[in-house]
Amino acid sequence: MHKFNYFCSVVLVFTLSLMIVILSSNLVLRVSAIYTFHFNDSQVMNQIPYSVNGSQMAGDITAYLSSFNGKKFQVYEDNGIYKDPIFQDQEQQAMRKVKNILNIELAAGLLCLALSLAIYIYLWKSGFKKALLNRYRVSAAITLLLLIGQGVFWSVKSLRLWAYGFFIGVDLGENSTLEIILGDPFYKTYILFASILGAALLSVLTYVNYHLTKPARIFY
Repeated sequence: MHKFNYFCSVVLVFTLSLMIVILSSNLVLRVSAIYTFHFNDSQVMNQIPYSVNGSQMAGDITAYLSSFNGKKFQVYEDNGIYKDPIFQDQEQQAMRKVKNILNIELAAGLLCLALSLAIYIYLWKSGFKKALLNRYRVSAAITLLLLIGQGVFWSVKSLRLWAYGFFIGVDLGENSTLEIILGDPFYKTYILFASILGAALLSVLTYVNYHLTKPARIFY
């Protein structure tokens, strides 16, 4: 039983770290605030030949990425009584692949969450509190390293291009609207928000873990 509990505690170290990094990365890309911030900060909406404001674009992007239906991604520009589509087939294809990746990533993050929660409750009820405290410290260090590594990875242009080619691989062509609004420097906003959310989740879990596993005191 002791060996099994030790094995579970080691698994928890990695599932907890992956859960924090994956979910923080995934969730920020489904929140309109990150896109609104990027559009306002970079002013990229002024570089496209369409009368669409940043709030509308941000809302339509997150509505698409957060939905689970099969509708194609599209944003429309009001043109009198007509609504003109903005994005072309290649751009819709790229966004469909992004959405599929985010959904797979979300499923992986939720699996890590379920495993972490199940293992933590089991070890806590088994009186493995000291080990939980020690393992959590290791997991927190790994989480910080992963968040830093994530930021470094997306900061390197050659790695961003490789990731796009490997996971998306859609040639958007010259002067693509999607590339203008979500290309460089969008990665900076993504790194900022993902890092903040990841650190916030880590802080909350650190507080909860400490109060659940702190040793009992005799003198106060």
